[in-house]
Amino acid sequence: MNGDEREKLFLEQVRKELDAGAENLNHYHLLRLRKARRAALEEAEKRAGRWFSVPKWVTAGGLATAMMVVVAVSFWHSSTPPEGIPVRQAEDVEILTAQESLDISKDLDFYRWLAAANNGH
Repeated sequence: MNGDEREKLFLEQVRKELDAGAENLNHYHLLRLRKARRAALEEAEKRAGRWFSVPKWVTAGGLATAMMVVVAVSFWHSSTPPEGIPVRQAEDVEILTAQESLDISKDLDFYRWLAAANNGH
């Protein structure tokens, strides 16, 4: 007899003993086994249902992100672009459209005096 035959014989004897023990169980132990089997099956069904589901925190985070994107896009589209450089007086138009460059830094003291004189009257 080699090792494989001994193992098969041993497994067959163990199987017979377990089957005989299962047939001779009392009512209390049978009820406990059925209850444990039912609980294991219910848990397996719950886990199988969660296999492809998304966790709740991912769903809440995704919803919050989507809402922030909607708010940001609505603000972006509702804001009006600037009309350009605001011109308040006709003289400003002449200065802005002039071709020569303005060198204000040469006469900075004059412009300070002019600003102070305009604010004082």
